[in-house]
Amino acid sequence: DQLYWKLTKNGVFSVKSMYLDVINSSVIPSSKHVWKVKVPLRIKVFMWFVHKQVILTKDNLAKRNWVGSAR
Repeated sequence: DQLYWKLTKNGVFSVKSMYLDVINSSVIPSSKHVWKVKVPLRIKVFMWFVHKQVILTKDNLAKRNWVGSAR
């Protein structure tokens, strides 16, 4: 048996693939489900931040009047 990550072409897990899937899905699971997923703790914490919408991406920084590079 082998693990295969469906969200990437090569089958290897990446945070980017998970993040894109989460933000593009219409339903975000409740945060209690995040902690039951069998992934490393850092991924669980990242997923929880995404769920709580506290990831400081460029769009969120811009909403907070952040002055910096637009790239």
